[in-house]
Amino acid sequence: MPFAEYQHCLCFNLRRATRAITQYYDHALAGSGLRATQLPILARLAPGPMTMSDLAAWLGMDRTTLVRNLRPLEEANYVASAPRARGRQLELSLTEEGAALLRKAYPLWKEAQTSLTRSLGDARWAALIADLATAGETISAGRN
Repeated sequence: MPFAEYQHCLCFNLRRATRAITQYYDHALAGSGLRATQLPILARLAPGPMTMSDLAAWLGMDRTTLVRNLRPLEEANYVASAPRARGRQLELSLTEEGAALLRKAYPLWKEAQTSLTRSLGDARWAALIADLATAGETISAGRN
């Protein structure tokens, strides 16, 4: 593969951008003790419990990866898991400690989010978010 072509590889460019953005949010969240990859898990559980399968689907990751990401959150007592009454599904919920951590992390995340939005400009930000959502949905639908 010629290097010039690889520079236009969607996967490479998204992963490079993702690493830079993740590092930016990790730095911003450092005062909370949360990582950028952990925040969406806690935020999604804040409205109420959900199954591990539903959370994995919402995050766009397989259950094995989610289990690895959940382990430190469960060990720190930020997330609790219990077998669901019906079936073999595992239900996840945010603990009081997890809710307190989320409240601590939110202003740090909000400041980072506002800063990045301002850097890119509102129109570019909105277009980027919409384009990423469309790409993710289109590519996922093509695999099914």
